[in-house]
Amino acid sequence: MIPELSHEEAFAALDAAALDALDSAEREAVLAHADGCESCRHELEALRATAAQLAFVSPLSSEAVPGSRERIRSRLTARAGADARVRGLAPERKPDLSTREYRAIRARINVLAWRRAEWLALAASILLIVGIGVMASVLRDRENLKEALVGATASTQRSQQASDSLRSLVMSRDSLIAGITGRDVAMVQLTSSAAREPSAMMFWDRSRNGWTLIAHNLPTPKPGRTYQLWLVTPTAKISAGTFMPQNGEAMVRATYALARDSLRAVAVTDEPAGGMPQPTGSMVVIGNATK
Repeated sequence: MIPELSHEEAFAALDAAALDALDSAEREAVLAHADGCESCRHELEALRATAAQLAFVSPLSSEAVPGSRERIRSRLTARAGADARVRGLAPERKPDLSTREYRAIRARINVLAWRRAEWLALAASILLIVGIGVMASVLRDRENLKEALVGATASTQRSQQASDSLRSLVMSRDSLIAGITGRDVAMVQLTSSAAREPSAMMFWDRSRNGWTLIAHNLPTPKPGRTYQLWLVTPTAKISAGTFMPQNGEAMVRATYALARDSLRAVAVTDEPAGGMPQPTGSMVVIGNATK
């Protein structure tokens, strides 16, 4: 029956198994453990590969010293026996630990093992550096895509705003044209006796209750003053809003329902800023609607 070894016991005997320095029972026990333990199996394969190179790296090879192969094997067997004795797997045999050949072989094994570890560490470092570079490239690409998306979104928003503004401008223009040229539009001419002769025209779209005043040559009101538009009927003076001219020009639009025959006049007066409920200031332009 093959004895069952713990992981620590089997791992300690791997070097002897790689050199074929165990008896049959010990060898079968170590190999049985290695078959089911991935780390021990890989370590055993590496040790066997290292041992296979000893013939090329050791100055004490069998070609250099006749009969040395058997001496090395016997001393390694003695070493393996000492390890097995500690584990209780073999009878006590006293190894010759002072043998120069054995120490040289162990030194070669250690050198090769360290070289393998150094190569593995170097490969891991290279992979880490490459991984960092790839990650940095991915992050840069991600930021570039994010900036491109933000730019495209802003461009789309600007285009939408321009389209909305153009649509609003067209609608306003069409509404203005309809307000002054419709079939049911009445026009009132407003004039003044002032030296500069400001003038204005009021267009009343009676079907839509829309009012459009277009004025010219209006002087700029004094600070704290504004112009106010009035619709005059037989019973009331109705405010249609306040406005300020730009370079003497002004256009005012308002909506107010008024009976067709009730309008008597349209006037613009100079009033305090914010407007007044009834006219208080001087008359700027006025037009008679009963002509």
